[in-house]
Amino acid sequence: MTIKLDPPEFYHAARHGAAVVRQPWNRGLIRLAGPDRISWLQGMVTNDVEQLLPGQGAYAAHLNAQGKMVAQMTILADADVLWLALETSNVRKLSEVLERMIVMEDVQSDVRSNSFESIAVIGPASSSVLESWLGEPLHLDRTYDHREFVKCSRIVREELGYAVWADVSKVNVILDGLIAEGAIPIDETTWNVVRTEAGLPVYGVDIDDTTTLPELGEKGIRYDKGCYIGQEVVARIKYIGHVNRRFMGFISEAGPLPERGSAVQVGGKDVGYITTSVLSPRLEKAVALGFVNRVAAVPGTSVELVSGEIRIASTVSELPFIPSATWSAD
Repeated sequence: MTIKLDPPEFYHAARHGAAVVRQPWNRGLIRLAGPDRISWLQGMVTNDVEQLLPGQGAYAAHLNAQGKMVAQMTILADADVLWLALETSNVRKLSEVLERMIVMEDVQSDVRSNSFESIAVIGPASSSVLESWLGEPLHLDRTYDHREFVKCSRIVREELGYAVWADVSKVNVILDGLIAEGAIPIDETTWNVVRTEAGLPVYGVDIDDTTTLPELGEKGIRYDKGCYIGQEVVARIKYIGHVNRRFMGFISEAGPLPERGSAVQVGGKDVGYITTSVLSPRLEKAVALGFVNRVAAVPGTSVELVSGEIRIASTVSELPFIPSATWSAD
């Protein structure tokens, strides 16, 4: 089965060169100021905020009292403020929830989503394109490191490459500059294929307020930090030693693309469901993301993805399907 995206140069740029895409779905931005912002947020999220130095960042989640995910986010520390970057569709809910949590603390929270736009620059040549455009080194050595630059509001190192925060009035100028340095503009469809191959969930698509963070793995959880909302549930899962279901990948050798919401079955019994499915040009197979119970959450397990009368033979896979370190390989 030969799979190609249309146009194929979009995927080739993302996998072998540098691709650029505007991200209207990923421009949720909350600014936290005030002298109590760090200690207050420390009690709101799953990761350790107090250890972050200016210019550093971390992935984290805010949970409810039952340990379910209200939001996933990237926390970015500046000298005088904290930034929470998350999906656009979820920023209002998170902002309202956090506002209710500010009682006596000296913390000011405001949404800045309308002031900025996120531009993703991804692919193995993304850093060289950005440095050529900036005229200086990035000096962003670790995931979630970030800096302000003269040409843009900020650049953040992310799992797939970099996010350029652009003032809304400068978006087109920045895009033109990056394209002039060799970045290929791509569409959301191609970005979605790449993020699915990397096994990255999107809130509101793959995960929601029925998800517990341990179902996704250990990322974003610090078990040795102080108390935070939902910590007892997370600690209990750690003590038990397993979750009841896991976020996994599924690979189909042939057949149609499974629909979102398709049941995952073993021996005719439902054991999970699909959240995202795409055609992977690199693997030349259909791949999907979804949840499956812990018994079936073993790589290599044979399952069927079922939607109506359609049954697709598939195999459970660990994530990511394609490690980012191999992106430049042919």
